[in-house]
This record gives sequence, C-alpha cells and structure tokens, in this order.
Amino acid sequence: MASGLDDDIRNKSIKSVYLLYGTEQYLKKNYRDLILKVLFPEGIEGSMNYTVFSAPVDMKELVSTARTMPFFGDHRAICVSESGLFSGKGKKDDLSLLLEYLGSPEQSTKLIFLETSVKKTLSVTKQIEKTGNLTELLAWKGEKLKKWVLSRMKKNSLEITKEAYDAFIEMTSVNSENTDTMLFMDNELEKLVSYCAGKGRVDYSDVRAIVTDCASSKVFSLVDAIVEKDERTLMKIYSDMMMTKEDPARIISLLEQQFLKLLETESLVSGSASLQKMEEVIGPEWMVRKQRRLLSRIKKEDINNVLRKANRYDLLIKSGKMKADDALVALLLSTVRRK
Repeated sequence: MASGLDDDIRNKSIKSVYLLYGTEQYLKKNYRDLILKVLFPEGIEGSMNYTVFSAPVDMKELVSTARTMPFFGDHRAICVSESGLFSGKGKKDDLSLLLEYLGSPEQSTKLIFLETSVKKTLSVTKQIEKTGNLTELLAWKGEKLKKWVLSRMKKNSLEITKEAYDAFIEMTSVNSENTDTMLFMDNELEKLVSYCAGKGRVDYSDVRAIVTDCASSKVFSLVDAIVEKDERTLMKIYSDMMMTKEDPARIISLLEQQFLKLLETESLVSGSASLQKMEEVIGPEWMVRKQRRLLSRIKKEDINNVLRKANRYDLLIKSGKMKADDALVALLLSTVRRK
C-alpha cells in the first residue's frame, strides 16, 4: 500500500528515509520523482544537493554525504538504487553504519532507497519502517489504475470508450513475476495517445490496432479459442507467440493459471457469490464478466480435463521426457480436437 507515501507527498511532509521496493520500476521512479519535486520545486538539474549512489555502495561516503549540510538550500537528497543492502545479503558493517545513522538522521537530509528485494526482519528495515517509510509498490488496479489512464487521456484531450479501456487493460495486464507491468502500460499508453492524436476519442479498434499484446493477454486469447474449440485460431495464436519467442513452458503455466481461475469462478457462481466478492477473488469487473462468459460455454468437467493435461505435460517437460514446444502443441491440440 502506498497510502502513507501519497499522504507525505500531498502534505509536503517528507520523512528522513524512504525504502520503496518491488518489481515495479516505473512506480518506484515515479514516487522518487514526486518526492524530489516536493524537496526541489525548481528541479534537481545542476543541484549540488542531490546525490545518486548505486551498487556497490560506499556506506562511509554515503553517511558522510548525508551528514553534510545542504549547499544554499533547505534540503539534501540522496537516492540509492538496487544496493542489495536490504535483501539479507548486505555487508554487516554497512548495515551497522546505516542503522547508526538512522538512529539520529540529519533533518535536512532525505534518503530514498529503491530496491527490488527487501527482508523485513532486518534491524535496519525495521528502523526505516519505524521512523521513515517502507512501501512495497505493486501495480495499480481497479479505480486507481482507471484514474491514471483517464488522466493521461484527458491530458492529451482524449476520451476512451469503456470497450477500449477494458481491451487496453486486458492486453497490458502482465501476470508473471519480475515484470514491470506499469512501465509496459505506460509505454503502450504513449503509443496509443500518439496514434489517436487529434482524433478526440480512443475506440476499441484503436487499441487493437496499436497496443502490443503481452504474453498473458495472448494466453487469454488461447483460452477463448480452447473454449470455442477453434483449432485454426488456436494454432495461429500459438504461431504468433512462437514468433515472439515466448517460452512454451511458461505458456503452459499461464494456461493452467487461467483455467484454475475459471474453476474458482465456477465455484463462486454456483455459490451465488456477490459481484463484490467475485471482484475480490477474481479481479476487476471486466475480468469477472469475461470469466462468466467463458463459463457459459464450457463444462466444469472440461475445465478439469484441461488442468489435468496441463499438469501432465508440465511434468513431462520437467522430467526431460518431452520438449517444451512439443508438449505445448500436444496440449493445445488435445483441448480442441474432439475424440
């Protein structure tokens, strides 16, 4: 959750230290820039009060810089990227020096750490959580994501239809680990805005024409083709994915995830779960609608069959008894060819 972070920026009350972590590089850099904008309203270009450190970090130099009063200014900011200090593998002496500094930090100095991995049980991490701000930045969802997209559209004098918005989210939602979903979305938004410049509105056809399908989105299309028993479309999508060098084993894993989600949706529907409950478990409303539409075209028995086959071919790959590409083709064909 970034609520405390948002409050600090909105109230222009910047703490002595921030540790922002996670795989979303776009969000980490975005929040870093927002913090810096509060500290340096006129910008940091050419500023002698802004210092950047990267791995390997000289902790003695960092602490020395942090103890130095700002040069003709109110603040000094230090940004440290991917130091590895908080992953559990940081040097003991470095952590001790940082912990000592954090015990009595300079009020004019603001530290901003941007990390991928953080071990919360470390003493230094606990100290940051206690006196500063420790925030895991996850890809935005729901209303926050919608607000961000719509604000980008408004900024460029564009509106976006509901169908176009749903298609954009579906095509750019990345479900794999270590993937910067927000950066991918940001790049695709830039393309879409440029493509529709002067048009006034973004339609579904615009999204389909210009936005790049991520692997997860293509898997949605595979699921559609499997449910419809459409072998021709299924193999065309497969060919497209191989052209972009997608990993066959990962595709099987993503397919398994999607059919597990279908099974979960079936359980919620049969239990008369509310829309709110379904959104909590399945995802945003567009995803719930899509899952329910698919369920109207496939039996529970067929969902379980796909899951059994996916698990079987996954084991064949891992045991070395079958190549990943051959296993994927066999799985796909087995789901659409009637016995």
